[in-house]
Amino acid sequence: MFLISQKTGDLRSEAYWKKAMDEDRIEDPKSFAAFMLGKTSRTFALNIQVLPAGLRHQVLLSYLFCRMADTLEDDNELEEGAKVRLLQAFRELFPAKEAPLPPAIRFSRQEAFRAALPPDWGRSDRWDRLLVHHCRWILPQMYDFRDPVIAAISRCVEEMCEGMIDFTRKQADTRSGQVLIATVEDLDRYCYYVAGTVGNLLCDLFTLHSPLIGAKRARDLRALSVSFGLGLQLTNILKDVQEDRRRNVSFIPLSLLEEERLTESAFLSGESGEAGTAAAARLMARLIEKTKAHLQDALDYSCLIPRLEPRLRLFCLWPLFMAAETLVLLGENLDGALPESKWKISRAQVKDIVGRTSLACWSNLWLRILFRRAMVRLEAGLAGLASKSVKPMPGSERSAGAVSGVM
Repeated sequence: MFLISQKTGDLRSEAYWKKAMDEDRIEDPKSFAAFMLGKTSRTFALNIQVLPAGLRHQVLLSYLFCRMADTLEDDNELEEGAKVRLLQAFRELFPAKEAPLPPAIRFSRQEAFRAALPPDWGRSDRWDRLLVHHCRWILPQMYDFRDPVIAAISRCVEEMCEGMIDFTRKQADTRSGQVLIATVEDLDRYCYYVAGTVGNLLCDLFTLHSPLIGAKRARDLRALSVSFGLGLQLTNILKDVQEDRRRNVSFIPLSLLEEERLTESAFLSGESGEAGTAAAARLMARLIEKTKAHLQDALDYSCLIPRLEPRLRLFCLWPLFMAAETLVLLGENLDGALPESKWKISRAQVKDIVGRTSLACWSNLWLRILFRRAMVRLEAGLAGLASKSVKPMPGSERSAGAVSGVM
Protein backbone atom coordinates (compact mmCIF):
# COMPACT_ATOMS: atom_id res chain seq x y z
CA MET A 1 0.00 0.00 0.00
CA PHE A 2 2.98 2.30 0.57
CA LEU A 3 3.54 2.27 -3.19
CA ILE A 4 0.30 4.16 -3.81
CA SER A 5 1.65 7.67 -3.97
CA GLN A 6 -1.08 9.46 -5.92
CA LYS A 7 -4.80 9.33 -6.44
CA THR A 8 -6.04 9.26 -10.01
CA GLY A 9 -8.75 11.83 -9.23
CA ASP A 10 -9.01 15.13 -7.36
CA LEU A 11 -11.30 16.86 -4.92
CA ARG A 12 -13.71 18.30 -7.47
CA SER A 13 -17.21 17.03 -6.89
CA GLU A 14 -19.52 15.00 -9.05
CA ALA A 15 -21.71 18.09 -9.38
CA TYR A 16 -18.73 20.04 -10.73
CA TRP A 17 -18.09 17.51 -13.49
CA LYS A 18 -21.77 17.12 -14.34
CA LYS A 19 -22.03 20.87 -14.78
CA ALA A 20 -18.93 20.83 -16.99
CA MET A 21 -20.41 18.02 -19.10
CA ASP A 22 -23.75 19.84 -19.39
CA GLU A 23 -21.88 22.87 -20.69
CA ASP A 24 -19.60 20.64 -22.82
CA ARG A 25 -16.62 22.58 -21.53
CA ILE A 26 -13.94 20.48 -19.81
CA GLU A 27 -11.04 22.66 -18.68
CA ASP A 28 -8.90 19.81 -17.31
CA PRO A 29 -9.26 16.75 -19.60
CA LYS A 30 -6.73 14.63 -17.67
CA SER A 31 -8.59 15.05 -14.39
CA PHE A 32 -11.85 14.42 -16.21
CA ALA A 33 -10.50 11.10 -17.52
CA ALA A 34 -9.43 10.11 -14.01
CA PHE A 35 -12.85 11.07 -12.63
CA MET A 36 -14.64 9.00 -15.28
CA LEU A 37 -12.42 6.02 -14.48
CA GLY A 38 -13.65 6.11 -10.89
CA LYS A 39 -17.25 6.27 -12.08
CA THR A 40 -16.96 3.33 -14.48
CA SER A 41 -14.66 0.94 -12.59
CA ARG A 42 -14.08 1.01 -8.85
CA THR A 43 -11.76 -2.02 -8.91
CA PHE A 44 -9.58 -0.75 -11.74
CA ALA A 45 -9.51 2.73 -10.21
CA LEU A 46 -7.85 1.12 -7.17
CA ASN A 47 -5.02 -0.81 -8.79
CA ILE A 48 -4.18 1.80 -11.44
CA GLN A 49 -3.03 4.10 -8.62
CA VAL A 50 0.03 1.96 -8.05
CA LEU A 51 1.46 2.40 -11.56
CA PRO A 52 4.24 4.93 -12.31
CA ALA A 53 2.76 8.24 -13.45
CA GLY A 54 3.49 8.08 -17.19
CA LEU A 55 2.42 4.48 -17.56
CA ARG A 56 -0.57 5.15 -15.32
CA HIS A 57 -2.06 7.63 -17.77
CA GLN A 58 -1.46 5.29 -20.71
CA VAL A 59 -3.26 2.45 -18.96
CA LEU A 60 -6.02 4.74 -17.67
CA LEU A 61 -6.85 5.99 -21.17
CA SER A 62 -6.60 2.46 -22.58
CA TYR A 63 -9.14 1.26 -20.04
CA LEU A 64 -11.52 4.09 -20.87
CA PHE A 65 -11.27 3.33 -24.62
CA CYS A 66 -12.05 -0.34 -23.94
CA ARG A 67 -14.87 0.68 -21.63
CA MET A 68 -16.35 2.81 -24.42
CA ALA A 69 -16.28 -0.15 -26.82
CA ASP A 70 -17.81 -2.42 -24.17
CA THR A 71 -20.60 0.11 -23.55
CA LEU A 72 -21.49 0.10 -27.25
CA GLU A 73 -21.44 -3.70 -27.43
CA ASP A 74 -23.32 -4.33 -24.19
CA ASP A 75 -26.01 -1.62 -24.20
CA ASN A 76 -29.34 -3.44 -24.12
CA GLU A 77 -31.26 -0.53 -25.64
CA LEU A 78 -29.22 -0.46 -28.86
CA GLU A 79 -30.36 -2.83 -31.57
CA GLU A 80 -27.69 -5.01 -33.16
CA GLY A 81 -27.40 -3.04 -36.40
CA ALA A 82 -26.77 0.18 -34.51
CA LYS A 83 -24.18 -1.51 -32.33
CA VAL A 84 -22.28 -2.73 -35.40
CA ARG A 85 -22.32 0.70 -37.02
CA LEU A 86 -21.16 2.46 -33.86
CA LEU A 87 -18.42 -0.09 -33.20
CA GLN A 88 -17.21 0.30 -36.78
CA ALA A 89 -17.13 4.09 -36.41
CA PHE A 90 -15.34 3.83 -33.06
CA ARG A 91 -12.78 1.40 -34.50
CA GLU A 92 -11.89 3.94 -37.20
CA LEU A 93 -10.64 6.28 -34.48
CA PHE A 94 -7.84 3.76 -33.80
CA PRO A 95 -6.30 2.79 -37.18
CA ALA A 96 -3.63 0.38 -35.98
CA LYS A 97 -2.22 -0.21 -39.45
CA GLU A 98 -1.74 3.48 -40.26
CA ALA A 99 0.56 6.21 -38.98
CA PRO A 100 -1.09 8.44 -36.36
CA LEU A 101 -3.98 10.24 -38.02
CA PRO A 102 -3.59 13.94 -38.93
CA PRO A 103 -5.52 16.18 -36.49
CA ALA A 104 -8.14 17.21 -39.07
CA ILE A 105 -9.03 13.60 -39.91
CA ARG A 106 -9.06 12.66 -36.24
CA PHE A 107 -11.50 15.46 -35.45
CA SER A 108 -13.72 14.64 -38.44
CA ARG A 109 -14.00 10.94 -37.53
CA GLN A 110 -14.52 11.74 -33.87
CA GLU A 111 -17.37 14.14 -34.56
CA ALA A 112 -18.97 11.71 -37.04
CA PHE A 113 -18.89 9.03 -34.33
CA ARG A 114 -20.43 11.32 -31.73
CA ALA A 115 -23.14 12.42 -34.14
CA ALA A 116 -24.12 8.78 -34.66
CA LEU A 117 -24.72 8.19 -30.92
CA PRO A 118 -28.26 8.24 -29.53
CA PRO A 119 -29.09 11.90 -28.78
CA ASP A 120 -30.14 11.20 -25.19
CA TRP A 121 -26.77 9.73 -24.18
CA GLY A 122 -25.48 13.23 -23.45
CA ARG A 123 -28.25 13.63 -20.83
CA SER A 124 -28.05 10.09 -19.48
CA ASP A 125 -27.89 9.21 -15.80
CA ARG A 126 -25.51 6.36 -16.73
CA TRP A 127 -21.82 7.14 -16.44
CA ASP A 128 -20.80 4.68 -19.17
CA ARG A 129 -23.00 6.46 -21.71
CA LEU A 130 -21.74 9.86 -20.59
CA LEU A 131 -18.18 8.57 -21.03
CA VAL A 132 -18.87 7.63 -24.65
CA HIS A 133 -20.75 10.86 -25.39
CA HIS A 134 -17.92 13.02 -24.02
CA CYS A 135 -15.14 11.03 -25.71
CA ARG A 136 -13.93 14.20 -27.47
CA TRP A 137 -12.22 15.26 -24.23
CA ILE A 138 -10.47 11.92 -23.75
CA LEU A 139 -9.50 10.61 -27.20
CA PRO A 140 -7.04 13.44 -28.08
CA GLN A 141 -4.96 12.74 -24.96
CA MET A 142 -3.66 9.55 -26.60
CA TYR A 143 -1.71 11.63 -29.11
CA ASP A 144 0.52 12.99 -26.35
CA PHE A 145 2.11 9.53 -26.16
CA ARG A 146 5.03 8.17 -28.19
CA ASP A 147 4.14 6.55 -31.52
CA PRO A 148 4.85 2.97 -30.29
CA VAL A 149 2.44 3.49 -27.39
CA ILE A 150 -0.24 4.92 -29.70
CA ALA A 151 0.23 1.93 -32.01
CA ALA A 152 -0.09 -0.58 -29.13
CA ILE A 153 -3.29 1.03 -27.84
CA SER A 154 -4.74 1.26 -31.35
CA ARG A 155 -4.02 -2.43 -32.08
CA CYS A 156 -5.86 -3.45 -28.93
CA VAL A 157 -8.94 -1.28 -29.48
CA GLU A 158 -9.20 -2.14 -33.18
CA GLU A 159 -8.96 -5.89 -32.54
CA MET A 160 -11.39 -5.68 -29.62
CA CYS A 161 -13.92 -3.82 -31.79
CA GLU A 162 -13.55 -6.37 -34.60
CA GLY A 163 -14.32 -9.18 -32.18
CA MET A 164 -17.25 -7.33 -30.65
CA ILE A 165 -18.68 -6.65 -34.11
CA ASP A 166 -18.44 -10.37 -34.88
CA PHE A 167 -20.18 -11.37 -31.66
CA THR A 168 -22.81 -8.64 -32.03
CA ARG A 169 -23.72 -10.10 -35.41
CA LYS A 170 -23.89 -13.54 -33.81
CA GLN A 171 -26.14 -12.08 -31.12
CA ALA A 172 -28.48 -10.95 -33.89
CA ASP A 173 -28.42 -14.51 -35.25
CA THR A 174 -29.65 -15.82 -31.90
CA ARG A 175 -32.97 -14.20 -32.71
CA SER A 176 -33.17 -16.85 -35.48
CA GLY A 177 -32.42 -19.71 -33.14
CA GLN A 178 -28.63 -19.82 -33.40
CA VAL A 179 -26.45 -19.87 -30.29
CA LEU A 180 -24.02 -17.13 -29.32
CA ILE A 181 -21.63 -19.38 -27.31
CA ALA A 182 -21.94 -22.84 -28.80
CA THR A 183 -18.60 -24.36 -27.76
CA VAL A 184 -15.73 -23.89 -25.35
CA GLU A 185 -13.75 -22.53 -28.31
CA ASP A 186 -16.44 -19.85 -28.80
CA LEU A 187 -16.13 -18.91 -25.12
CA ASP A 188 -12.34 -18.66 -25.43
CA ARG A 189 -12.69 -16.52 -28.54
CA TYR A 190 -15.16 -14.18 -26.86
CA CYS A 191 -12.92 -13.83 -23.80
CA TYR A 192 -9.94 -13.23 -26.06
CA TYR A 193 -11.56 -10.27 -27.78
CA VAL A 194 -12.82 -8.60 -24.60
CA ALA A 195 -9.90 -9.44 -22.27
CA GLY A 196 -7.07 -11.32 -24.00
CA THR A 197 -6.48 -8.30 -26.21
CA VAL A 198 -6.09 -6.19 -23.07
CA GLY A 199 -3.59 -8.71 -21.69
CA ASN A 200 -1.52 -8.27 -24.85
CA LEU A 201 -1.77 -4.48 -24.62
CA LEU A 202 -0.56 -4.42 -21.01
CA CYS A 203 2.37 -6.63 -21.97
CA ASP A 204 3.27 -4.19 -24.77
CA LEU A 205 2.96 -1.14 -22.52
CA PHE A 206 5.02 -2.75 -19.74
CA THR A 207 7.75 -3.66 -22.25
CA LEU A 208 7.82 -0.15 -23.70
CA HIS A 209 7.94 1.35 -20.20
CA SER A 210 10.58 -0.77 -18.46
CA PRO A 211 14.20 -1.09 -19.62
CA LEU A 212 14.43 -4.11 -17.31
CA ILE A 213 12.16 -6.13 -19.61
CA GLY A 214 14.46 -7.44 -22.31
CA ALA A 215 13.55 -9.29 -25.49
CA LYS A 216 13.46 -12.79 -23.93
CA ARG A 217 11.46 -11.72 -20.90
CA ALA A 218 9.06 -9.85 -23.20
CA ARG A 219 8.51 -13.03 -25.25
CA ASP A 220 7.91 -15.06 -22.08
CA LEU A 221 5.42 -12.49 -20.82
CA ARG A 222 3.65 -12.37 -24.17
CA ALA A 223 3.21 -16.16 -24.11
CA LEU A 224 1.13 -15.78 -20.93
CA SER A 225 -0.57 -12.42 -21.49
CA VAL A 226 -3.70 -13.78 -23.19
CA SER A 227 -4.21 -16.35 -20.46
CA PHE A 228 -3.86 -13.58 -17.87
CA GLY A 229 -6.77 -11.72 -19.47
CA LEU A 230 -8.87 -14.86 -19.88
CA GLY A 231 -8.53 -15.78 -16.21
CA LEU A 232 -9.93 -12.44 -15.07
CA GLN A 233 -12.71 -12.44 -17.68
CA LEU A 234 -13.84 -16.00 -16.93
CA THR A 235 -13.98 -15.11 -13.24
CA ASN A 236 -16.31 -12.22 -14.05
CA ILE A 237 -18.49 -14.45 -16.22
CA LEU A 238 -18.88 -17.04 -13.46
CA LYS A 239 -19.48 -14.37 -10.81
CA ASP A 240 -22.20 -12.77 -12.93
CA VAL A 241 -24.07 -15.94 -13.91
CA GLN A 242 -27.11 -15.06 -11.83
CA GLU A 243 -27.19 -11.45 -13.03
CA ASP A 244 -26.92 -12.65 -16.65
CA ARG A 245 -29.80 -15.04 -16.04
CA ARG A 246 -32.01 -12.09 -15.15
CA ARG A 247 -31.14 -10.53 -18.52
CA ASN A 248 -31.83 -13.88 -20.24
CA VAL A 249 -28.18 -14.01 -21.30
CA SER A 250 -25.79 -16.92 -20.99
CA PHE A 251 -22.07 -17.18 -21.71
CA ILE A 252 -22.08 -20.87 -20.77
CA PRO A 253 -21.21 -22.95 -23.86
CA LEU A 254 -24.16 -24.92 -25.19
CA SER A 255 -21.90 -27.96 -25.65
CA LEU A 256 -21.25 -28.09 -21.89
CA LEU A 257 -24.93 -27.74 -21.10
CA GLU A 258 -25.67 -30.65 -23.43
CA GLU A 259 -22.97 -32.78 -21.83
CA GLU A 260 -24.65 -32.22 -18.47
CA ARG A 261 -28.10 -32.82 -20.06
CA LEU A 262 -29.23 -29.29 -19.31
CA THR A 263 -31.22 -27.12 -21.68
CA GLU A 264 -30.28 -23.47 -21.96
CA SER A 265 -33.76 -22.39 -20.87
CA ALA A 266 -33.62 -24.63 -17.79
CA PHE A 267 -30.18 -23.29 -16.89
CA LEU A 268 -31.24 -19.69 -17.37
CA SER A 269 -34.40 -20.09 -15.32
CA GLY A 270 -32.66 -22.06 -12.57
CA GLU A 271 -35.75 -24.25 -12.44
CA SER A 272 -34.38 -27.64 -13.43
CA GLY A 273 -35.11 -29.62 -10.30
CA GLU A 274 -32.67 -31.32 -7.95
CA ALA A 275 -30.91 -33.23 -10.73
CA GLY A 276 -30.60 -30.06 -12.78
CA THR A 277 -29.16 -28.15 -9.84
CA ALA A 278 -26.52 -30.84 -9.37
CA ALA A 279 -25.73 -30.80 -13.09
CA ALA A 280 -25.38 -27.00 -13.05
CA ALA A 281 -23.04 -27.27 -10.07
CA ARG A 282 -20.88 -29.81 -11.94
CA LEU A 283 -20.79 -27.53 -14.96
CA MET A 284 -19.75 -24.55 -12.84
CA ALA A 285 -17.06 -26.65 -11.20
CA ARG A 286 -15.63 -27.53 -14.62
CA LEU A 287 -15.49 -23.87 -15.60
CA ILE A 288 -13.92 -22.98 -12.26
CA GLU A 289 -11.16 -25.52 -12.95
CA LYS A 290 -10.59 -23.96 -16.36
CA THR A 291 -10.43 -20.49 -14.82
CA LYS A 292 -8.08 -21.70 -12.11
CA ALA A 293 -5.59 -22.85 -14.76
CA HIS A 294 -5.63 -19.41 -16.37
CA LEU A 295 -5.09 -17.75 -12.99
CA GLN A 296 -2.04 -19.96 -12.47
CA ASP A 297 -0.72 -18.56 -15.75
CA ALA A 298 -1.52 -15.08 -14.45
CA LEU A 299 0.60 -15.78 -11.38
CA ASP A 300 3.48 -16.99 -13.56
CA TYR A 301 3.07 -13.83 -15.65
CA SER A 302 3.23 -11.61 -12.57
CA CYS A 303 6.31 -13.41 -11.28
CA LEU A 304 8.07 -12.80 -14.62
CA ILE A 305 7.82 -9.04 -14.15
CA PRO A 306 11.16 -7.84 -12.76
CA ARG A 307 11.27 -7.59 -8.97
CA LEU A 308 12.63 -4.06 -9.37
CA GLU A 309 9.30 -3.10 -10.97
CA PRO A 310 7.08 -3.66 -7.89
CA ARG A 311 4.44 -1.21 -9.11
CA LEU A 312 3.89 -3.23 -12.30
CA ARG A 313 3.77 -6.43 -10.25
CA LEU A 314 1.14 -5.10 -7.85
CA PHE A 315 -1.00 -3.79 -10.70
CA CYS A 316 -1.28 -7.42 -11.86
CA LEU A 317 -1.31 -9.10 -8.46
CA TRP A 318 -4.27 -7.26 -6.96
CA PRO A 319 -6.86 -8.30 -9.58
CA LEU A 320 -5.29 -11.77 -9.73
CA PHE A 321 -5.72 -12.42 -6.01
CA MET A 322 -9.19 -10.83 -6.02
CA ALA A 323 -10.15 -13.24 -8.80
CA ALA A 324 -8.69 -16.16 -6.82
CA GLU A 325 -10.75 -15.23 -3.75
CA THR A 326 -13.85 -14.86 -5.93
CA LEU A 327 -13.30 -18.39 -7.25
CA VAL A 328 -13.00 -19.66 -3.68
CA LEU A 329 -16.33 -18.02 -2.87
CA LEU A 330 -17.98 -19.56 -5.94
CA GLY A 331 -16.48 -22.97 -5.23
CA GLU A 332 -17.92 -22.92 -1.72
CA ASN A 333 -21.42 -22.10 -3.02
CA LEU A 334 -21.93 -24.24 -6.11
CA ASP A 335 -25.43 -25.13 -4.94
CA GLY A 336 -26.50 -21.55 -5.68
CA ALA A 337 -27.79 -21.02 -2.15
CA LEU A 338 -25.76 -17.86 -1.65
CA PRO A 339 -27.72 -14.67 -2.54
CA GLU A 340 -26.47 -12.93 -5.65
CA SER A 341 -25.49 -9.85 -3.66
CA LYS A 342 -22.93 -11.96 -1.78
CA TRP A 343 -21.19 -13.31 -4.89
CA LYS A 344 -18.31 -10.89 -4.54
CA ILE A 345 -15.51 -10.51 -2.06
CA SER A 346 -15.79 -8.00 0.78
CA ARG A 347 -13.99 -4.69 1.23
CA ALA A 348 -12.09 -6.26 4.11
CA GLN A 349 -10.83 -9.01 1.80
CA VAL A 350 -9.74 -6.41 -0.77
CA LYS A 351 -7.83 -4.51 1.90
CA ASP A 352 -6.21 -7.74 3.08
CA ILE A 353 -5.16 -8.66 -0.49
CA VAL A 354 -3.62 -5.22 -1.04
CA GLY A 355 -1.71 -5.44 2.24
CA ARG A 356 -0.42 -9.00 1.85
CA THR A 357 0.65 -8.67 -1.78
CA SER A 358 2.34 -5.30 -1.11
CA LEU A 359 4.57 -7.11 1.38
CA ALA A 360 5.03 -10.24 -0.71
CA CYS A 361 5.49 -8.74 -4.17
CA TRP A 362 9.28 -8.86 -3.91
CA SER A 363 9.32 -12.67 -3.46
CA ASN A 364 8.08 -15.13 -6.08
CA LEU A 365 8.19 -17.90 -3.48
CA TRP A 366 5.99 -15.99 -1.07
CA LEU A 367 3.54 -15.07 -3.82
CA ARG A 368 3.25 -18.71 -4.87
CA ILE A 369 2.64 -19.75 -1.27
CA LEU A 370 -0.16 -17.16 -0.89
CA PHE A 371 -1.74 -18.27 -4.16
CA ARG A 372 -1.48 -21.94 -3.23
CA ARG A 373 -3.27 -21.27 0.06
CA ALA A 374 -6.20 -19.79 -1.84
CA MET A 375 -6.24 -22.73 -4.25
CA VAL A 376 -6.25 -25.23 -1.37
CA ARG A 377 -9.40 -23.55 -0.06
CA LEU A 378 -10.90 -23.67 -3.55
CA GLU A 379 -10.12 -27.36 -3.88
CA ALA A 380 -11.77 -28.01 -0.53
CA GLY A 381 -14.90 -26.26 -1.77
CA LEU A 382 -14.95 -28.36 -4.93
CA ALA A 383 -14.22 -31.62 -3.12
CA GLY A 384 -17.89 -32.22 -2.38
CA LEU A 385 -18.54 -32.71 -6.08
CA ALA A 386 -15.79 -35.26 -6.58
CA SER A 387 -18.19 -38.15 -6.09
CA LYS A 388 -20.49 -36.72 -8.78
CA SER A 389 -18.01 -37.30 -11.60
CA VAL A 390 -16.90 -33.80 -12.46
CA LYS A 391 -15.59 -34.18 -15.99
CA PRO A 392 -12.36 -32.53 -17.08
CA MET A 393 -12.83 -30.13 -19.96
CA PRO A 394 -10.61 -28.91 -22.75
CA GLY A 395 -8.71 -25.88 -21.54
CA SER A 396 -8.63 -26.87 -17.85
CA GLU A 397 -4.91 -27.39 -18.24
CA ARG A 398 -2.45 -24.53 -18.84
CA SER A 399 -3.91 -23.24 -22.06
CA ALA A 400 -2.47 -19.86 -23.05
CA GLY A 401 -0.74 -21.24 -26.12
CA ALA A 402 -3.80 -23.12 -27.29
CA VAL A 403 -6.02 -20.09 -26.94
CA SER A 404 -3.56 -17.84 -28.75
CA GLY A 405 -3.30 -20.32 -31.58
CA VAL A 406 -7.03 -20.25 -32.25
CA MET A 407 -7.07 -16.52 -32.95
